[in-house]
Amino acid sequence: MNGVGFSLWLVPAGQVRRRLAALIESLARRFGGPVFAPHVTVLAGVRETERDVAARAEQILGGSSPLPLRFTGLESADTYFRALHLRVETTDALLALHRAARDAFARRDDPPYVPHLSLVYGAPPPAAVVEELRPSTPDGFEARALDVYSTEGPVERWHRVRRLRLR
Repeated sequence: MNGVGFSLWLVPAGQVRRRLAALIESLARRFGGPVFAPHVTVLAGVRETERDVAARAEQILGGSSPLPLRFTGLESADTYFRALHLRVETTDALLALHRAARDAFARRDDPPYVPHLSLVYGAPPPAAVVEELRPSTPDGFEARALDVYSTEGPVERWHRVRRLRLR
């Protein structure tokens, strides 16, 4: 499946990033899906120039502090980009960041925000796999960076174009 435009992602660092990246890679091999960087999408499908997206992302962040993100469960869905994902608690701070991004890009008609960190893209794995993985998933992470990603075309071509620090 192909993506469109640019996306704003909150990204883990350090040990949590390595752990999630290894899990995503092993699940991609196991189920034949693509490998992608661990992230929590703030906004996707932004159809602006790279320069404009990066500039607005900086404005959205302003002087934002690092954002603690807590996983509230491991779920599967019959949706390509959320086939297997960790649900993220919808805090006031996360919702405010999403709304600021949505407003900055005039995306008022977007569907409701469902914060999550995907582990598998494609078809949902069997329920037994979800149960097998449940005890080994992390509790969450503190987001210290927001990445602007080009998500145009197939997942294998997605790439980071800018990293913005949360201070």
